[in-house]
Amino acid sequence: MKDSSVEITQITDSVFGIALWDPSWHSYNNCYLINRDGKLLLLDCGKEDQGNLLIKALTQLHVESDSIDVFIATHGHSDHIGASHLFQKAEKWIHRDDCDRLSHEQIEGFNTFNSNIGELYGLSYLLLGHHTQGSIALYDTTTHCLFCGDYICFFGDKLPHNGLLTFGQDLRDKTRAFMVSWSQNSTDRHTYQFETFVQGLKLLSSYKDAMFLATGHGPILHKQIADFLDELVSIDG
Repeated sequence: MKDSSVEITQITDSVFGIALWDPSWHSYNNCYLINRDGKLLLLDCGKEDQGNLLIKALTQLHVESDSIDVFIATHGHSDHIGASHLFQKAEKWIHRDDCDRLSHEQIEGFNTFNSNIGELYGLSYLLLGHHTQGSIALYDTTTHCLFCGDYICFFGDKLPHNGLLTFGQDLRDKTRAFMVSWSQNSTDRHTYQFETFVQGLKLLSSYKDAMFLATGHGPILHKQIADFLDELVSIDG
């Protein structure tokens, strides 16, 4: 019987998506393993109590925790950095604007970067400025994977029948409807900083050749990513 607590999908030859089931939230928390020029990069790692699931998934990929060379957090929420202590030999990175979300023990093990745009181990990054102050997107020009953390995610949504990848027309429609509702509610626009969010979407949509939108929770969208992001941006007219 298939273990529904962990879902592993090979996105490209060098990128794997790992979804860890969180029964307390009834959702999957996503992590990504990248083999970049002989180095193993891990993006996000789930909650602290999901560490055993992540180790189990990595073992299935024939990767030991000490083999992870670099850990990069898309942002500082506990469901993305909670198990980072398991990777003791990894060089760990988080944007400076989210370092206040690290525990005292974590701070000692993390490096921070300050700029709004740059590159880490062959991945370009952009500071998005919404969701958390230090939320970043990472883009792999080699595989055309755009890792957006929770900026756009499918929290609580069911996974496709065959792994994580999907065109996801229903998910695109759901996101579009949410954006329309948000844009038309003046109170929510102000309270939840709609304009700032749209500015981040514009940054994401600059990656015109993106083929995969690798989100922080749930399914991974495949194909027509720039078109989808451009459509969301256009909602604000």
